[in-house]
Amino acid sequence: MRAGIVVLVAVAAALMASLPVGWFARRAPGYSHLRDTISELGAPGMPDAGKVAWLAFAPLGALVLLYAVGLRQALGADEGSVPAALLALVGASYLGAAIFPCDRGAPFGGSVRNRIHNLLGGFGYFGGGAALVEFARRFADSGELHALAVVSRPLGIAVLFGLAVMSYPSPLRGLVQRVVEAILFGWMLAAAVLVPTP
Repeated sequence: MRAGIVVLVAVAAALMASLPVGWFARRAPGYSHLRDTISELGAPGMPDAGKVAWLAFAPLGALVLLYAVGLRQALGADEGSVPAALLALVGASYLGAAIFPCDRGAPFGGSVRNRIHNLLGGFGYFGGGAALVEFARRFADSGELHALAVVSRPLGIAVLFGLAVMSYPSPLRGLVQRVVEAILFGWMLAAAVLVPTP
């Protein structure tokens, strides 16, 4: 995949991770970006649940998977396979969110569908955080990617910490999720620009 395409996919993913959330949140009565998770916009009974699932979550998941493939190709099989596969879990979790929407209020128990949603979301954020830590390890000896390596490890740890915080009820769970999302998609943009492609 050419460098320009990887950058375009990263930009498209970042836009898909932010713009639909803002749009659909405005149409959801009582929705709070600080308190409520992004997934709650797609919960059954929400005004645009089907649109959130298939016009936001599913395309975003596909874009992240495409990005992971492009980054793996850019880094080569030896360097890119494991961290790209971990990062692909973020995309898989978004596809999972489209297929298995959470219950209203995004409870930690709830229906079987909600539990599957939570499990896939947890795998996604764990994969994203672990991918950044692994990319840091692999980039550590690369002169051109040293700056990305320096920030990748603490950002990956922040994502993993955010996952732990989101695992407990909190009036700021939505805010924590948005910080985690900003870290992941911001990193993807930076890596798309900095990682040399063949």
